[in-house]
Amino acid sequence: MEFGTLTCLRTVVLFGVLTIPVRLAAQNASSEIITFDAPGASTAAGSGQGTFPDGINDGGTITGHYIDSHNVNHGFLRNAGGGEFITFDAPGAGTTAGSGQGTFPKGINKVGAITGRYVDAHNVNHGFLRSPGGDKLIRFDAPGAGTTAGSGQGTFPDGINEAGAITGHYIDGNNVNHGFLRNAGGGEFITFDAPGAGTTGAGFGTFPEGINQVGAITGRYVDAHNVKHGFLRTP
Repeated sequence: MEFGTLTCLRTVVLFGVLTIPVRLAAQNASSEIITFDAPGASTAAGSGQGTFPDGINDGGTITGHYIDSHNVNHGFLRNAGGGEFITFDAPGAGTTAGSGQGTFPKGINKVGAITGRYVDAHNVNHGFLRSPGGDKLIRFDAPGAGTTAGSGQGTFPDGINEAGAITGHYIDGNNVNHGFLRNAGGGEFITFDAPGAGTTGAGFGTFPEGINQVGAITGRYVDAHNVKHGFLRTP
């Protein structure tokens, strides 16, 4: 009797395991992969240039950047149907050929507001917020962000929620990374560090990456031993 019971249990488990891939395959049977290139993106072989999507909202609108034939970065917005591309540059973005300067959109929320960074002619990073219609582009810097020319320091927004609150990190004058939260109205900045984040120089610190509708933030931090850990900051 006991042997029969065990056999039955094994059969049920095995059946469950075998049917999972079948169900997944059925769910994905209608999936489609669409490829695209932003207008103006270089396609020179071996160049590393091209199109770099970074964010997509619930409606299917995509944002990111592309690299042109002069190695300058520009922002783009691809509408949900793919029938329209809008390209844009943040005011103040550098355009020096071969410099890696330009505009780098990172996140887009449900209504189409876009955040990201741009690199100016002095190779300093600044944050921006582009309004849903594109009629306004607000530039901003997190308090404490370094501004040393040629340093790569500055402000690096990563995520934006439906209300328009933005999170990301900034690099200070000592090349240490810290988290920030910019409220939806832009009138308040909160800076923070994950407990245990390293403070000894470049590559160490706190790196927020995503923010949800209620303001919870997640990301990673790098400790003093150069090991990466996740964190969750509650609203």
